Amino acid sequence: DELRAEFRARRDFLLSTLNAYGLKTSVPDGGYFILADFSDVYAGDDRAYARYLTEHVKVAAIPPSVFYPDHPEAGRKLIRFAFCKQMETLEQAKARLLKS
Repeated sequence: DELRAEFRARRDFLLSTLNAYGLKTSVPDGGYFILADFSDVYAGDDRAYARYLTEHVKVAAIPPSVFYPDHPEAGRKLIRFAFCKQMETLEQAKARLLKS
């Protein structure tokens, strides 16, 4: 129960951060990842956006179109973030995202 509560807090913290940054998120039912639609904040595809975040914002994210081999276009405006991180790491990501 304690571990579940810790990860729910991390998930909720990252969800609120991503929403404040302007991404459209959905609440995951399980796992350690949040998918977010970035179409309102970036014009390129998921690979370009992941590269932009890594190089310019210093926040790593996963381009999910590779998970859609039959229909990669389904993931081209989505980005995947992991919340199975230390809170300090998530707080640094929040500061970097909201500063950019």
